[in-house]
Amino acid sequence: MSTGIPIFFCNPLKITTYNRGKSKIDDMRSIVTLIAFSLTSLLSTVYAQTLTEEDIREIAEKGTEAEIVMQTSTLTQDGFLYYASILADKLLEKKPLSSNYNYRKGFLLLEIYRDYSAAKKHFIIAVRDVDNNYDMYSSKETSAPTDAFFHLASCYHLEENIDSAEYHYKKFIEVSNKGSELLKTTQLRLKQCEEARRQMAAPVNVYLKNIGPSINTNFPEYSPVVSLDGSALYFTSRRPWPNNETERFRDLAIHQYPEDVYVSYLDFDSTWTEPVRLDFCEPKRNEASISVSSDERMIYLYEDTTGNGDIYTTDFYHAKFNEIQPLDFKDVNTESWETHCMMSHNKQRFFFVSDRKGGFGGRDIYVMERKKNGKWTKPENLGPGINTEYDEDSPFIAIDNKTLYFSSNGPKSIGGFDIFKSEMNEDSTWTESVNLGYPLNSTNDDIFYTTTIDGRRGYMTSYRSDGHGEKDIYEIYNDYLGVKDVAILKGLIKTVDNKPIPEDFAINVRLVCIDCEEGTDSRYVYPRLRDGVFMTGLKPCKTYKLEYTDLIDSLLMHTDGFTTFCDTAYQEIYRELLLDVDKRIIIIPDTTIDVPEVVVTDYPNLEFMHYFAYNKNKLTTKKGELKEFVEKVEAQLKEGRESITINVYSSASHVPTKTYKTNENLTKIRAENMKYDLIAHFQSMPEYKDRVTVVIVSTLVQGPEYEKDSANKEKYFPYQYVGLKTE
Repeated sequence: MSTGIPIFFCNPLKITTYNRGKSKIDDMRSIVTLIAFSLTSLLSTVYAQTLTEEDIREIAEKGTEAEIVMQTSTLTQDGFLYYASILADKLLEKKPLSSNYNYRKGFLLLEIYRDYSAAKKHFIIAVRDVDNNYDMYSSKETSAPTDAFFHLASCYHLEENIDSAEYHYKKFIEVSNKGSELLKTTQLRLKQCEEARRQMAAPVNVYLKNIGPSINTNFPEYSPVVSLDGSALYFTSRRPWPNNETERFRDLAIHQYPEDVYVSYLDFDSTWTEPVRLDFCEPKRNEASISVSSDERMIYLYEDTTGNGDIYTTDFYHAKFNEIQPLDFKDVNTESWETHCMMSHNKQRFFFVSDRKGGFGGRDIYVMERKKNGKWTKPENLGPGINTEYDEDSPFIAIDNKTLYFSSNGPKSIGGFDIFKSEMNEDSTWTESVNLGYPLNSTNDDIFYTTTIDGRRGYMTSYRSDGHGEKDIYEIYNDYLGVKDVAILKGLIKTVDNKPIPEDFAINVRLVCIDCEEGTDSRYVYPRLRDGVFMTGLKPCKTYKLEYTDLIDSLLMHTDGFTTFCDTAYQEIYRELLLDVDKRIIIIPDTTIDVPEVVVTDYPNLEFMHYFAYNKNKLTTKKGELKEFVEKVEAQLKEGRESITINVYSSASHVPTKTYKTNENLTKIRAENMKYDLIAHFQSMPEYKDRVTVVIVSTLVQGPEYEKDSANKEKYFPYQYVGLKTE
């Protein structure tokens, strides 16, 4: 008897590919009850009780084929996909060429692991024999449902084989039941294939790399949040705790460990330190990072204890983050699904994601604005320029407080979630969103994009062929997404004994715009407790006053002021103060003392050149000729040179490189490695911090054309270099 097209084959579960804890439909940690059949004495014993993996494997060994088919279907229908996959393996052992059983395995591989490469092999067998009257509960069923064409098309789509994806999407439309719930999704996917062709024909200039094994593991890592200066990376991981503490709390649907939030810091050699799990994480609970305040004193989290999925917060106090609490903003957390949020850097707008009624469909992005009395407006939908009838998620607002990055899986995506950009107009409306292009976006999910303060270095979550696990964190360098028409205030409050600022010393920085419209730019900026750094965005062509206040006794400790330039696209203002904690004062230089006459001299420009062996691209400031060059720069700074600009010139030859795909990528990597290593070196030393600017001037591919003579090192060696010159 036909059962029609069951929900099982239409991807009913909102087990999102970026793992927001539970599905929205089902509580994946509910007790599994066996329904509709019994399976010898074993099933009678565990009926209405929680199944374990051991129980499932015993069912696989002792059950008949008909019983295993029934159990596989039931478990899949109820969302227990990992258990179902164990039984699907047993069915394939019995009949390895069965279209029915290959379909089941392919479906589960795609849903649990996003492993489209392995799943594709099963779907190729499945589509050999399909039937619109497929019966998922019968062991006599040899065919697969027509949905197999849709899932095979999805695999081709995910691997960026657009021609094959389109063919199989169209084949699914041709053979499927006209009432299939997948038809609407198929039409969307065909539009995304068209968009993919356009984007792939005109790739953007971007360098993207897997952040590497210091962060990424064979478990899922995602939702990165980078600090404004790029020195800290907060992210979510489903890795196990030591001593098997989280083993019994695995997700029964996909067999993953609970979500936890970690932080890693950029070391002096530009590598990421061993990640540390934050204190508020509990072994039995999902906590996923969403966003971090500019001063890194508050983390916004997603947590699903209520069953709906809500936004939580935690504050840094007494040298650790407190227990998480539901966000106390009215009208944000509801009976609907709230998955993400971010506060603007000027604290005037709060963006969040919800699938509440009244939106355009799926999850939409909403905004609340702070009124002059400090209260927040009602949430407003950002409108059709950003939101679609599909899902939008992971809003991130840049330091200029008007450039919004977010992800969407709608018709302008090339597949799955893509990252988009929109800018706020003067009237608070938003421009039509723009896809950030290929290969920054792939045909898989690309989501959770955040950037450093200048917008040129970003981090996101993606599933790609070079990944370490189901999903990984990627680092992106670009030369076209940087913020424009903005000034940046960077400051450092140091203590006289070089110790961290104590928490009970509640110093803050009040920033007041003197000539802005009244009440539009007055805010508090708090230094980070770990290093005393504070940062915020400014408006060009404005005059600002800084007030440094001890909040405990409302003591005004120091005032300062500056005016931002009017005619530069990007500028930075730097302030540094010395704090005496015991005396509770900021030390100001005595302007009445005699200052020795400064003799101005011309400093000679310094030069450096290094020639690389084939495919090599990185040096260290700790040894060799680069160390000598750096020491000469430091010597000039010690002698009184106020600032130095180091220009970087890099080159690659025409000898092909499989490792970096193109020589254009290789020469850019050489330049970027040098730039960021130099910046990391000088920024790590307080006496040189922000006195050295590093600029990439050229990234060339040059020299004689390659003639399959890579052994001729003398021919190509002169064109594989990185050079430095100061000015």
